[in-house]
Amino acid sequence: MRFVTAVAALLALATGPTFPAAAPSLDPALAETWKKFNAAFNRFDVKEVAAFWEKDGTLIGPTGIWGSGRAGVENVYATDVEKILRGTTSTMTVQTVRMLGHDLAFLDLEHAVEGARMPDGTTGTMKLHLVVLARRHGKTWQWVDVRPYAFLPPPPGTPPTK
Repeated sequence: MRFVTAVAALLALATGPTFPAAAPSLDPALAETWKKFNAAFNRFDVKEVAAFWEKDGTLIGPTGIWGSGRAGVENVYATDVEKILRGTTSTMTVQTVRMLGHDLAFLDLEHAVEGARMPDGTTGTMKLHLVVLARRHGKTWQWVDVRPYAFLPPPPGTPPTK
C-alpha cells in the first residue's frame, strides 16, 4: 500500500502544479511583506533577506543546501547569489495561501528568475516553486521555513495542467 501511495504522490508531482485561476485572498500585511522581501531579494542584500526569517527559521535552497537560523539563511542565499542569482531579476507571485489559525500562513508561490544561469550554462528564465510557512508578529510577517524547488518535467504524453 505504501508503494502505491508513493507512486501516486510522484505522479502528482510529475504532472506539475495546478492552481486556482483567481488570485488568493492575501492579508494586506503579508502582501506588503512579500513586496519588501522581493525588493530586498533583487538587491541581493544578504543580511536584509535573512532578516525576513524568524531567528530559528530554515531555508533549503534549490541546490539542496540547508540553512538553519538567520546565519544559515545568509550562507545559503549568499551562495545562491554567487552561483545563480547575480545579475538576475526575480518575481515572486503568491499562487495559494492557507491560513493555519490566526498567525500562520502556508503559501505556494511561483518564482520566476529572469536572466538566470541555467544548469546547462545558458541564460534564461528559471521557474521555481516556493513553499513558505510564515508567521504573523503583530502587523508584520516572518518566514519560518522556505523551500524553493523546481518541478520535474512531465512524462511524455502527459496533458498540460494549466
